[in-house]
Amino acid sequence: MYPLYYLPTYVHTSSKIMVFIDGENLAIRYKNILKDRTVPKDVAYKENLYVWSHQLDNLVESYTVIRKYYYTSVQGASPKIESIIDELKALGIEVPRVFKKEKGRSTKRVDISLATDMLTQAHRKNFDIAVLVAGDEDYVPLVESIMAEGCRVWLWFFNEGLSAALQRTADYYRDITKILLGEERLSLGTVTFK
Repeated sequence: MYPLYYLPTYVHTSSKIMVFIDGENLAIRYKNILKDRTVPKDVAYKENLYVWSHQLDNLVESYTVIRKYYYTSVQGASPKIESIIDELKALGIEVPRVFKKEKGRSTKRVDISLATDMLTQAHRKNFDIAVLVAGDEDYVPLVESIMAEGCRVWLWFFNEGLSAALQRTADYYRDITKILLGEERLSLGTVTFK
């Protein structure tokens, strides 16, 4: 057991946090990282749609987490979309945003909706810290805008596929690869490695 040193010490634990997850990108990157490994039992994963673990919730459990947003898209009719929403809610995601994706076409609704929600919540002063779970350089202007609102931005993602510009722009970065591969387990104040 080792003490947790990866949380910034300059932030008071009464800080309000909102989590914004580019779930579509996260799930696609996770598939690449997973390769031939089996999905750990404490990780919920549906290929190209979502990946989440309650171990990630432990990264911010000493803070006041106001809400978690999860953005993804799926091919199919309303029942399939509703099913994914229910699955994400069962994982503790309060605001799952699941968009319909046309076969063979990418959707920008994930990125645009995430940016809109994050900016709106920052402007309304609903959080002190935004946790952005994303890796694309496209989010750099969003992070800069959130900081201009007086909020901090913590970035969680995999080192593989992470934009260096996005990492440099954020106030703090945490690699979540080992957590989602089941190689690191967290609880308040301690971390254990497999």
